[in-house]
Amino acid sequence: MNRRYKPRSRHPVQAFTAGAVAVLVGYASSVAIVWQALQALSASVSQAALALAALSAGQGFLSLYLSYKSKTPLLFAWSTPGAALLISAGVNDFSSAMGAFIFAAALGMAMGLLRGLSWVMRLIPAQLASALLAGILLRLAIESVEQGFQQSMYLPVASMWVGFFVMRRLWNTGAIFVMLLIAIAWSTYFHFHEHAANMTSTLAGMGFEAAKTFGQGQEGASLDLKQWLWPSFDLTVMLGLGLPLFLVTLTGQNMAGLAAIKSFGYSSNPDRLLFASSLLSAVAAMFGGHALNLAAITAALCLGPQAGESVGDRWKASAWAGVLYVLIAGFALWVIKALMWLHPVLVLTLASIALMSSMTAALQQAYQDKDLGQSLPQTLCLLVVLSGVQLAGLGSAFWGLCFGKLAMLLQNPRSQDDVKKA
Repeated sequence: MNRRYKPRSRHPVQAFTAGAVAVLVGYASSVAIVWQALQALSASVSQAALALAALSAGQGFLSLYLSYKSKTPLLFAWSTPGAALLISAGVNDFSSAMGAFIFAAALGMAMGLLRGLSWVMRLIPAQLASALLAGILLRLAIESVEQGFQQSMYLPVASMWVGFFVMRRLWNTGAIFVMLLIAIAWSTYFHFHEHAANMTSTLAGMGFEAAKTFGQGQEGASLDLKQWLWPSFDLTVMLGLGLPLFLVTLTGQNMAGLAAIKSFGYSSNPDRLLFASSLLSAVAAMFGGHALNLAAITAALCLGPQAGESVGDRWKASAWAGVLYVLIAGFALWVIKALMWLHPVLVLTLASIALMSSMTAALQQAYQDKDLGQSLPQTLCLLVVLSGVQLAGLGSAFWGLCFGKLAMLLQNPRSQDDVKKA
């Protein structure tokens, strides 16, 4: 018998830890924004809890099933830019908002069926995609350092960074897990030694204004299906809310997520992924969930070396994340309350530490060309993404890609021929 032997991953703890950290960072960094967005749409506490459970179950199923089927690390998440859009949308009818969510999902399914996203992604070279990912991850890392100094968190943040490099020598595969334990220990210390007002001001300083009201009104809340509403379809709300939600989710999340997958050398079918996420978005919308999409920042946790030494085994990290998301769906309120225990600065620091390998790999891939002059478009893309600029309601990731691609075309017009042949 001449069978090809496929060795198993020597360090299965890496895959589970990477998936768990991805879930932790994904929830702790944005759940307050999603909660406030749902309340801004006049959703009751039970309706908001049901929406969060639907979103969690949807992204968990997508991550688990598609990662297992394709053997590619595919991590999905709710649309954080979309949630931020909902806060200022001025829509006070949750039922009509649900109709707008379904409309946005239908637009995504239509684009997936028409194969429009594949054509768009062919315009993005791998080096430019790597520059985009590097910019997104560097923004997160820079913010974690800034917040550490602004909030006088020098000792906890420094202990995590120093501890990380020490643990890399002692137990490399479990270093991130140990950093998670350190973050929990410090958060426990602050919980008992700091006034609650200080924690609230810290959250607000990081942009988590929703934390001010996050804990209010949750007592007695449950996943009560009696609170479920039928969606209603108001053309004005569909166009005024649904269309911007589709565009923000596409440009701010899905394109960045696809760029992350591409930057690590994995192949994917953008249109199938868009259709699948939009289909589950429509299902989640029936329960109040606004939108699901490919993850970008947290996806890098499952794509990089921290998810496993073997590239072929890294899909297990996103699959584990999917399992955890599905489990969380049934205990949405309790898990959210537990996550709010963690200090936001430490969550941000943990994410930055976990993404160190991915940041380094993205920068290396972005600047592979020996001729530095040919790498200037990547630098322009990186700078625009780092700037955080917002133009015409579109984020810096979208404009970074646009300016980077334009610079490539101006510097080397022949590159357009590759697009025409594709």
